[in-house]
Amino acid sequence: MLLDHLVLFVDDLKTAVTHFESRGFTVTPGGTNGPTHNALIVFSNDTYIELIALQSSRTRLIMRSLRAVGVLALRRWLKRDLRTRLLNWMSGPQGLVDLCFRGAELHEIAPSSPLSGIGLTDPVQFKRIRPDGLVIKWTLRGANDPRQPFFIQDATPIDYRIPTGDARIHPNGALGISEVRTGALIEPSVSNVRITHDPKLKQGSMSVTTVNELEVTDHIEVSDSFNTDIFLSEPSG
Repeated sequence: MLLDHLVLFVDDLKTAVTHFESRGFTVTPGGTNGPTHNALIVFSNDTYIELIALQSSRTRLIMRSLRAVGVLALRRWLKRDLRTRLLNWMSGPQGLVDLCFRGAELHEIAPSSPLSGIGLTDPVQFKRIRPDGLVIKWTLRGANDPRQPFFIQDATPIDYRIPTGDARIHPNGALGISEVRTGALIEPSVSNVRITHDPKLKQGSMSVTTVNELEVTDHIEVSDSFNTDIFLSEPSG
């Protein structure tokens, strides 16, 4: 099992892209998927941070309002499905809201699989249309517990979804996500990134460290704007 990407939901995609580019990240347009559009901060180790927003600011306001009056909380109580998870992204504050793993056959998870122990939603197929018109397809399943990850399986080649080449070269030297600290104890393990339970973080919070080829340590100042922490660290060894 591998960490695939982190989801950073934002109020306005253009503002977020400008912000992260000013902090030395290369941000690649992702395309549209239903009511959302996204952009990607892709690293050389096949991990990425997804910047995602609703295309309509009016829809974002409606979603925040439904959350405030308790409508979405009622839906979460009545129905645990993948749509509930996505509605939680769309209605909550901007920031790191989820993490995605890959490496399992999502349609064929057996009762003996470690993933079956956390309880999963039914598989749902998705597609995204890239700016160049290419259609990307994948399947998602989410843990019933929203503090646990969701899982992805590609139906089209993975490099359709995770760009290669210059998209992975960052002026600030970032090479890849090396550690994710979370407020919840994550049950499935991954082999490519260290995921650490940090009890000082509130439930659902995350802090990200990326390896930096320039051999400097830096804190990317994004917490005030996007309710998240990203650090650059020197490569070990």
